[in-house]
Amino acid sequence: MQTIKLRNKTLQVPIIQGGMGVGVSLGNLAGHVAKCGGMGVISTAHTGYRCDDFWQNFLEDNLTEIKNEIHKAKEIAGGNGMVGINVMVALRYYDQMVKAAIEGGADAIISGAGIPLELPAIVGDADIAIAPIVSSGKSARVICQSWKKKHDRLPDFIAVEGSQAGGHLGFSRKQLEEKMDYDMEISEILKLVRVYEKKAERKIPVAVGGGICDK
Repeated sequence: MQTIKLRNKTLQVPIIQGGMGVGVSLGNLAGHVAKCGGMGVISTAHTGYRCDDFWQNFLEDNLTEIKNEIHKAKEIAGGNGMVGINVMVALRYYDQMVKAAIEGGADAIISGAGIPLELPAIVGDADIAIAPIVSSGKSARVICQSWKKKHDRLPDFIAVEGSQAGGHLGFSRKQLEEKMDYDMEISEILKLVRVYEKKAERKIPVAVGGGICDK
């Protein structure tokens, strides 16, 4: 099984567990995935929902529990794999949640539900892998161009979510009914990534979610 190098970390098992909220992808699940050598991912969708005062102090509780869940996952992982955080661009307090993930010691931030054009600026010099979630070659191109031009940074890896990925909202009902050939879209994303790999002088791994099969 091929290992994957992401910044200064190595995934022994090239699998990234999806960030599922509310209350599904927390420290326990993410920690055990990382313990097995993959990347466990904690969702920031109402991470603090179990706190007694959540509806009165939901932001404070979410930020606190993001850090707590990272610590829990790291303890379970015992130094294996990676612990990532999924932060949706659509969240009201996107910046604060990204910063909480950094302060909590996450190894990676994966960001979708919008185009995370400012993620490199929020992360700054923090030693953490960052990755956008894309569903098309067009969105991948916009992100790579913007990150490179504005921040002189490119993704450490890219997550691709197609129409068969759980929770994906990027396609219209008409597109889904037409059974679009998503393999072609993935090919376009991979071609684009190869171009930016040359600019970065390193590999940019691509993780594909949903609709995986053997032929």
